[in-house]
Amino acid sequence: MTAPPQQLLQLARRASTIGITSLTGWTSYKANTDPLHIFWDLDHTILCSVTPLPSDHTANIHNGDGEESSSSLLQPPTIHHFDQIDDDFPYTPLTVANTRTYFRPGAKVALWLCSKLGICHVYTAAQESYTMNILQELDPLREVFRGVVLHRTEYPRIVRDGKDLTVVMGGGNSNDDDNGGTSNDKKEPNDIRLERAILFDDKVSNFKPQKYENGVSVLPFSEERLNKCLSSTNKNSSSSSSSSIENYHNVMDNWTAYLQEVKEMARLVGISVWGTVHLSGDVRKVVDWVRKLNEDDNEV
Repeated sequence: MTAPPQQLLQLARRASTIGITSLTGWTSYKANTDPLHIFWDLDHTILCSVTPLPSDHTANIHNGDGEESSSSLLQPPTIHHFDQIDDDFPYTPLTVANTRTYFRPGAKVALWLCSKLGICHVYTAAQESYTMNILQELDPLREVFRGVVLHRTEYPRIVRDGKDLTVVMGGGNSNDDDNGGTSNDKKEPNDIRLERAILFDDKVSNFKPQKYENGVSVLPFSEERLNKCLSSTNKNSSSSSSSSIENYHNVMDNWTAYLQEVKEMARLVGISVWGTVHLSGDVRKVVDWVRKLNEDDNEV
């Protein structure tokens, strides 16, 4: 005898509730007992820096998220940005700033979410001064990036050899692979092991030290993509219908570009969630699946 549709719907709701509760509990358990270690690149992964300053530069400009970017309420939220001195480029003692840094749309929320799933680290080929400027703006209290900060000033070989995750592994953790990814030692929550480490970076060559097993390629947040997100509405246009239509299309293009960046950051959060809850406990299996999925997409 077939159950009435109403009963089937109630059963489906109960099953969904049980499934979501179980997944949430498992995620919380793994995040606290065996957290994922998430290493973040900076430039073109979660931000884009422009040097020299854009032509609309005003001294000490500082924008927050969600501020209105123009008189039109239809515009996407303002992209959080700030000005700084990047000493990789020319400047003088009188220079207020020579670089404007924009944070990728969705990056700040994504980083916060990932910090709840595991321990976030910085791994960048930038110099120390630039890296500290970024962290002071992005996470001054180090509530998100609770892990290590690796940069080329301290590890110059990053530029030549790529980003070796074993440089932050103490004891014998870096040799877990030799034992099939297991260890007889007790696993402490702050231990960094390759089976629980993932690197998000826009440059695939940086994954070479771990034979590309721990790295997830990120769509580069390039200056070209940044410019597509920024408002191009002609504020001085007339009220003609053709100008209104042009402005409408510009706003839609801005929104499309903005949401593409948010989508990419949401993808990285999803990968982090999956890496956290994967029953094998080995995030490299997730990375391998993501890589194969990307290869399939490229073939289509």
